[in-house]
Amino acid sequence: MSRTSFDRVIGYSSVKRTLEQIVDILINKEVYKKLGVTPPKGLLLHGKPGVGKTLMISCLIEASGYKYYILRKNQPNGDFIRSIKECFDEAAKNAPCIVFLDDLDKFSDNNELVNPEEYVTIQSCIDEVRDKEVFVVATANNKYVLPPSLCRAGRFDRIIEITPPEGQDAVDIVAYYLRNKQIADDINPEAIARILNGHSCAQLETIINEAGSYAGFKRDEKITMDHFRKAYLRSFYDIPLCSFEDNSNIDLSDSSDVKTLTIYHESGHAVVSEILCPESITLVTFFNTNDREGGITKYCCNNNNKTFRSIEKDVISTLAGMAAVDKKFGIRDIGTRYDLDKAFSMVGIIVSENCTSGLTLYHYGHDASNETNSRRECVISAEIERYYFKAKEILSQNADFFEKVAAELAKKKILDSDDIKRIKSECSIIPASI
Repeated sequence: MSRTSFDRVIGYSSVKRTLEQIVDILINKEVYKKLGVTPPKGLLLHGKPGVGKTLMISCLIEASGYKYYILRKNQPNGDFIRSIKECFDEAAKNAPCIVFLDDLDKFSDNNELVNPEEYVTIQSCIDEVRDKEVFVVATANNKYVLPPSLCRAGRFDRIIEITPPEGQDAVDIVAYYLRNKQIADDINPEAIARILNGHSCAQLETIINEAGSYAGFKRDEKITMDHFRKAYLRSFYDIPLCSFEDNSNIDLSDSSDVKTLTIYHESGHAVVSEILCPESITLVTFFNTNDREGGITKYCCNNNNKTFRSIEKDVISTLAGMAAVDKKFGIRDIGTRYDLDKAFSMVGIIVSENCTSGLTLYHYGHDASNETNSRRECVISAEIERYYFKAKEILSQNADFFEKVAAELAKKKILDSDDIKRIKSECSIIPASI
């Protein structure tokens, strides 16, 4: 079996291995027949737009060498249903072959119905070609709008979620998109991949190209990390590029200046998160335009393996922005409602659903008494206060790190993971225990 077609897919080694196995079953049926194994009935890849689902299916089709038919919703409902039937009839006559249902979740305009006619037709057609060596493959952005009866074993035996690239996969994809660009020595694929953690392959490609567009507009000969960071913030947070071009000095002792408060707020998030979870910060910025001001601290987190301790660290880091302004100026920062809502929500979950403060506060799927709700609220508030003071303690113990991050953020306006790592290496760090 040729594997060269899958070389077009960067990363995703485990997914590619599964697809290669499916291709092997399709083209070496006799090997599996001797074992009493029948080919899978169908394959569904689902996940966010832009993660490469269609490319992966195209590679599978190419590797199989099978004749194939592609169905996409490009006709009015009645005509489209006739096209579905005609496509499967033609496939049955020319088996073995593959029928590719691209963007299957868009086949019906009435996904709120229990059994839209398009999906009933697809189910019927799949059942009719069950013994005709017609392999059905499909992609969907949202598989949960599809009827469970369509997604069951016997129709789609293999269902694989394609998630946005992470870790080395993301680094490899970034390096691939950079391969034909004129890049400066400071371009770091690892740092870019960490900033773009959670974004699709298509988004990675677009932002890297945007960075090149910005470099061209500035008439720079090479793309730098600065171009990339600014392109990212403009594209995903709608922050105008001009907001980073103000070179005026900022008085970090002036507590009446919104820019000063924002710098210390974001520095607090960055420092506490970096102390609790080394290398967790990917980007820190503040901006001030004619119509708005604010800051962003972006984390690189593993949301798939949350533990009680990791949630505690998230809460402390979330409260660290407010704690930083309190520590520096002795005032309560305003404009922190998002942070407070997030912190209270996380603590509410671990107290009410995970019983970290006692089984009597458990709340899940049933109404609690007023007394229990009152006790729960008191416990959550007390825990929030405890985490808040822990954030202040970490900042006090690492005041040098805190002040240096703030000073450099005031100067550069944008810091990435390499900047944070460098500043941290220049300071004496006191680890925190929680």
